[in-house]
Amino acid sequence: MWYSTNFKWTLKFKKWLPVEALALLNTILWEDARDHTEEWKIPNNLTWIDLELTKDFSGIQWNESEKTYDLPEKIELIIRLMQEKFPEFILNWELLAQWEDFEDIWKLIVTDNKVEVKKLVVEWAIECPDCWHKFIPDNE
Repeated sequence: MWYSTNFKWTLKFKKWLPVEALALLNTILWEDARDHTEEWKIPNNLTWIDLELTKDFSGIQWNESEKTYDLPEKIELIIRLMQEKFPEFILNWELLAQWEDFEDIWKLIVTDNKVEVKKLVVEWAIECPDCWHKFIPDNE
């Protein structure tokens, strides 16, 4: 069975980026990394960079693409590529990731460009009395 992952929240820039940095970042986002393996010096196993700039240009967020894989590695790639030309590029904040299976939930935490994945433990869920589907309520 194939799974889809949903991501919430935003990775914020520590400082506002100049237009030139936003333009460079925009050429990386939504790209298929397999088309840039030599240019970006990466293995051929990374796929689409399923991220976009936020509407207010204060960070990046998931672009709601189906089948987003390897997001921690893609974030690390973005950080490396951006810092080559803009050393002041720093990401902070976190993304919450939820697979279709309600118990498969984790956080992607970025603190001053250090990427960490933290598996979360589901302590309770609601079960639908009609279909028996389990879910975690969204508190936002």
